[in-house]
Amino acid sequence: MTVGGTKGWRLPSVAELASLVDPANSNPALPTGHPFSNVQSANYWSATTNADNSAHAWSVDLNNGFVSGLHKTFNFTFGLAWCVRGGMNADAY
Repeated sequence: MTVGGTKGWRLPSVAELASLVDPANSNPALPTGHPFSNVQSANYWSATTNADNSAHAWSVDLNNGFVSGLHKTFNFTFGLAWCVRGGMNADAY
């Protein structure tokens, strides 16, 4: 993906995405004073496939911080993308 003329964007792993969550907060479930803008209280897709059901990918609901599986055929109007840059150590997840 290319954004703002910069390449190398990808979907985060579910562990990366869930690491943003502060369970003490909701709407959005991010730490107080977080530096992000335009965060919606909605499901965000991860790049992590559910090992028990390969038709599903994990998502994080930033309204409440819940992690759940979404069927991969859902379109992006049901889930949003929070793209990240840099390497992902797939062996760690």
